[in-house]
Amino acid sequence: MSEGPVRKPVQKVIRPRVGNDRGVFQMGTSQIKRVGLGRRHWGDIYHWMLTLSWTHFFLLVGALYLVTNLAFALAFFLVPGSISNARPGYFLDTVFFSIETLATVGYGYMNPGSTYGHIVASTEILLGMVEVAAVTGLLFARFSRPTSRIMFSDVAVITPFNGVPTLMLRTGNERGNLILEASVRATLIRRETTMEGQIFTRFYDLQLEREHSGVFALTWTILHKIDESSPFWGKSQQDLHNEGATLSVAVSGTDDTLNDFVHARQTYAAEHIYFNHHFADIMSDKLEGNVRILDYSKFHDIYPDGTAGGSMPGAALAHPG
Repeated sequence: MSEGPVRKPVQKVIRPRVGNDRGVFQMGTSQIKRVGLGRRHWGDIYHWMLTLSWTHFFLLVGALYLVTNLAFALAFFLVPGSISNARPGYFLDTVFFSIETLATVGYGYMNPGSTYGHIVASTEILLGMVEVAAVTGLLFARFSRPTSRIMFSDVAVITPFNGVPTLMLRTGNERGNLILEASVRATLIRRETTMEGQIFTRFYDLQLEREHSGVFALTWTILHKIDESSPFWGKSQQDLHNEGATLSVAVSGTDDTLNDFVHARQTYAAEHIYFNHHFADIMSDKLEGNVRILDYSKFHDIYPDGTAGGSMPGAALAHPG
């Protein structure tokens, strides 16, 4: 009876909050905390607003709307007679009048009742137009940002391929369209000790079997042969772990639907690089009519070398070298 597939979720990339000196950048299992950047500069608030989650963005917009209305309602309330036909001492009347003024609705029943009231109302109308324009621009910018639906395998594997130890990982296009002029880059990041005893972080760009694809429609298996020129040469999984190694992969191209540049990236910690394993075959040899089946439910499945269920079985590989 063949051994079943092995699955282990990868440590996902956690992006730091832009402009936050307490942001923690996580790559694989390594974490880097940024300090000493000083306070957030207001000049970067546009970028910060674009990087907020949708939930936080709408909460912030709602809070801004509420605070603005309450602030101007209080300004009207503190000076009696500022609003004609408002009930004296009734704060809700000033709140509703502030909302109508900010939205430039003007139902007609309540209106500014003094010079002070006109000044406050004019200021609120001007601020309201600025806020509406800013929020509209931010909404358009957020919706118009090109996004990719590129998936990565949960793990990378090292297995013999054409007799050569090879690092493999999978990526796939989840959308039913094309990514044109796609390219991929893979980088190994690890700590090294110099001759002077200093710990230094080195970045090694990996030589891939194919770095460019004119059309990326379905899946793409990324291959890196491990020979004497490879930073993986002679390394075991324990060696990679001791060096704090992280594999970073980035895919980019032009989405033919959006006609815009899209990209995606993923990182793999040392424990998510499986030696002596290979990926399951997701392309079925059986035809349904004239259609072959590409089964994405097996996209992340891997098998130990020498067992059935995979597309690239091979002899056991302790480590290259």
